[in-house]
Amino acid sequence: MADLSTAPSGPLDPLRERAFVAFWSTGAVSSSANWMLGLSVPVIVYGITGSETLLGTVAVAQNLPSLFGSPLGGAWSDRHSKRLVLLGALVAQIVLTAALCEVSREQAVTVTNLMALAAAIGFASSVNLSAYQSLIADIVPEHQLRPAYRLNAIQFNLSRAIGPAIAGVVLSRWGPTAAFAINALAHLPLVTVLCFLRPRQSRPTHASPGVLAEILEGARVARGHPALRIALLTVSTSAAFGMSVQQLAAGLSREVFHVDEAGLGLLVSAVGLSAVATAIASVWLADRFRDSATVRVGLVVYGLGLLVVAATDSFAVGLAGFAITGFAHVLVNVSVTTAVQVHVPNAYRARVTSLQLMGIILSMAFGAQLGGALAEATDLPTVVAAYGGVLIGFAAWGQWRMQAFRAID
Repeated sequence: MADLSTAPSGPLDPLRERAFVAFWSTGAVSSSANWMLGLSVPVIVYGITGSETLLGTVAVAQNLPSLFGSPLGGAWSDRHSKRLVLLGALVAQIVLTAALCEVSREQAVTVTNLMALAAAIGFASSVNLSAYQSLIADIVPEHQLRPAYRLNAIQFNLSRAIGPAIAGVVLSRWGPTAAFAINALAHLPLVTVLCFLRPRQSRPTHASPGVLAEILEGARVARGHPALRIALLTVSTSAAFGMSVQQLAAGLSREVFHVDEAGLGLLVSAVGLSAVATAIASVWLADRFRDSATVRVGLVVYGLGLLVVAATDSFAVGLAGFAITGFAHVLVNVSVTTAVQVHVPNAYRARVTSLQLMGIILSMAFGAQLGGALAEATDLPTVVAAYGGVLIGFAAWGQWRMQAFRAID
């Protein structure tokens, strides 16, 4: 377990650290760009093909590279400078997104080149996320670790709200070229901050056995620690059967709610706005509740929110259902993320963090691909309802088989 100081720390104390504020605020802009791209590519592919199956395939193309990028990013970050790893990943994202912008400007967009560039950006983004999440611990004092990661949850969910909303408006008014150009430029503020940031350096205390051995060692640590094992299983399940529904939102918006790209942006942003409000409240309220209880409630509410979405063709009610899932997402994921960062040994922080991120990204891609295929055989509301039932069932299974998730407390 991380050696946390017992010094008292208020929920907003990390905001007194200038380095954290600069990193946190520019990271919000960069993260918004990632969410913006995550919505833009499926919308364009669906517009070209009208295929729900290809919506899932796009999610796989965007997220499957994390199978390699996340663990490599974690191993590189534990071995080398997290700052430089993050900086390199951001530069790669800028170059690749600029290429996507140029392809769009030349009106040479095809499903093939969209997926190829999206896959390359997905690899760079997964390296980015592993380095970014673990770098926070080198910016704030150790006793501020909990509030820093809770504040980071606000940033993450704020980007999750802003990115899709901007994408929806830009796509409907100016088209994909403008969306890709804004996406590339949005990473520049964080690049600038990283050029001047001087975090604490965490160096390995033993000779490196090689990248693959380091990745496997991180996986063994996570598997052998009950809190880490349960946390990773929980976050992967919520991503596969909860977060993945956002990848299918383009189909829901057109076929069920009958709205355009701006409406789609609002639909996805309802998740983010609700999540932001919940994350802000959690900064002050989290210490009053056990993480295990918050996770149990969150999984059930997540499932109920999806059942609301599945049961209606009203856009307003659909917005409410998506907002409920945003509330539940924070209950589950902030508790799980905090548990991972508190329980992980510091020498393995980036590698275990990369496993968490890989679990989220790959599970979300799996859920989207499965959901798209099932929707072709049935329909999207049926798939969403089934996913809601899975989350409620997992909460019941955790209550019975995992001692009600108490290991993460």
